[in-house]
Amino acid sequence: MEKRRHSRIPFFGKAKISTATRPVEVMISNISLGGLLFHSKKDFELGKEMVIQIKGTHRGKEFEEKVTGRIVAVHRGSAGNSFGLQFGAYLDESRQPFLLASVTGSRKKGITSFLRDN
Repeated sequence: MEKRRHSRIPFFGKAKISTATRPVEVMISNISLGGLLFHSKKDFELGKEMVIQIKGTHRGKEFEEKVTGRIVAVHRGSAGNSFGLQFGAYLDESRQPFLLASVTGSRKKGITSFLRDN
């Protein structure tokens, strides 16, 4: 049974996480008003707080927006790692207008995931 407060939609995009040494590129596979799922060969720990810079296209316009959050779910596998990131605040029109429009204006069917909220 799905226990999430906000439906996730498929969202395929590249993003960068700033780290102490150098930025790490990750791939996002879904997003909601309150979080996202990203994949990386690099390992991040549960509870880690981070800023992710997301690049994408919405209605033919390219955008680059930032979100902050902490890792609340981790799945490590031989093909790579998946991380559930819970945002510190919901997507907001003044800070992430394109991401918010992508989520709220999507006609895509909500999806379920093997990662669960805490």
